[in-house]
Amino acid sequence: MAAVLDATLSGASSNSYVTLAEAEAYFETTPHDEHWTGSNDAKNRLLITATRYLDVFSYYGERCEPTQALKWPRKDYTVDGVELTCASIPDQIKTATFELAHALLHDGNILTHSSGKTGVYEEVKLGELEVKYNPKTQTSGLVNNILDIFPWLESFIGAYSSSGAANYTVRLRRG
Repeated sequence: MAAVLDATLSGASSNSYVTLAEAEAYFETTPHDEHWTGSNDAKNRLLITATRYLDVFSYYGERCEPTQALKWPRKDYTVDGVELTCASIPDQIKTATFELAHALLHDGNILTHSSGKTGVYEEVKLGELEVKYNPKTQTSGLVNNILDIFPWLESFIGAYSSSGAANYTVRLRRG
């Protein structure tokens, strides 16, 4: 059965932050456009999956409609002097969706498979305290945070989120 992509803004059954046409237009402007290949069905599945992974984050502001299926669009939050509105999804969220879909195209199991290696830490230093986690030690289905695997997503969603999966978010308040 073909995947049906629904990018209706604030829709009750929406499953993607972007349309396939938007993705095609985006990849026409990137250096890796020749790698965005496959059937429309396969691309729809990648965009839906990327949206699902991005939808686990805790985002600032409020959903526009209590019945919307996805966390975007949002309102009542300002980024770089621009107020979020219910009329659109920010370009950075859309770009995160495109780029995550592209990454999943090349390794669809990266967020759920295990390499079988042992040891959670790749490197630990004491002077100038540094810890590097070994991303290849995640047990099947137990990626703690998508940013552990794709840290570059932070550059797209960081201004909009508390940068952690919903069940791992910790806010620090001082004073």
